[in-house]
Amino acid sequence: MSPQSQLLYQTLLASSCPQSAKQLAAILHIYPNTVYRLAGPLIKMGIVSKTDRYPYQFLAKPIEEGLSLYLLHQDEWFSQRFFQTKSIQSKQIQFSFIQSRDELFNVSIDETKKALQSVDLLRSGGEIPADLMLALVEAKKKNVFTRMLIQDYSPENAELISNWKKNGIFVRKTTLRHIRLMIYDSKIVYFMSYRHSDSGKDIGMKISYPPFAAILSQLFNSWWKKAEKI
Repeated sequence: MSPQSQLLYQTLLASSCPQSAKQLAAILHIYPNTVYRLAGPLIKMGIVSKTDRYPYQFLAKPIEEGLSLYLLHQDEWFSQRFFQTKSIQSKQIQFSFIQSRDELFNVSIDETKKALQSVDLLRSGGEIPADLMLALVEAKKKNVFTRMLIQDYSPENAELISNWKKNGIFVRKTTLRHIRLMIYDSKIVYFMSYRHSDSGKDIGMKISYPPFAAILSQLFNSWWKKAEKI
């Protein structure tokens, strides 16, 4: 992204409403045709949108969404330029369905054991099965950084969460997000619907696709920054 394109994006971020090429040209002291040329790469990345009707107007995506889209674009560019064909094929999206919360816990144990860098969990705050807790403790011993965002923090589970923290898990409480989310090494994602009354009917999905995981990792990071320490 050229310095001029960066300046255009910054200008759009600072604006509360869409801007025409003529308006942007006046702000940046350039020609309207130059605005179209600079906006092209930004639109291709998805971080700027353009209206369908002339005179066209431009609008920047929010900064957090823009960052995720930029990272996705850079990942695809890097893969196409430097990976061999076999490696690119291995990066194709793969997904499978998770039929129950119990199945989610079982696959979580395996993924936690295989994690090398990080485990990010958005959870209800209920009790963790012993096998999964053991896997998390063992992961901590391997310097795997583990974070939990708890959606249902209460005095009833405060002691339980305190024990997790003693085992080296970083825990914060967040508002209700209506999903369960698990991200391993910023490469593999599990997510599941979240029902308070009947969790047995929850259904979820596993997605193995690093660019998608990178986007959800950025989303998790934004929630983590806003979450309250326990």
